Amino acid sequence: MLNNLITTALLATTLAFTSCSKNMTNTTENADAILEWSGEYMVDGCGFKLTIDGKDYKPEDESVIGDEFKQEDTTIPVIVTYTETGETIDRRCGLSTQDRSMPGIRIITIKKKQ
Repeated sequence: MLNNLITTALLATTLAFTSCSKNMTNTTENADAILEWSGEYMVDGCGFKLTIDGKDYKPEDESVIGDEFKQEDTTIPVIVTYTETGETIDRRCGLSTQDRSMPGIRIITIKKKQ
């Protein structure tokens, strides 16, 4: 009986840990990218978008990107270190009903390309 209880507890713990991390890749990538800023959400902007190898990504925590990158209507070449979250992020902006779903990424470091 005790062995069954311990086995069940271990199995439940293992399933809990694997189900939480199944969508995330733990691989850290470095890439040249294009960063685009379209304004603050509170004034109908759409925040940041990163384009890596022709594919658009939405940073999950845009607050890690410094204010020096907030240049509207411009694209900035950057070098980014990131991990893919495995989740889709759709942040609607302004009154737009346009689908802005993009794969999510977690930015570790970002700097302007020299």
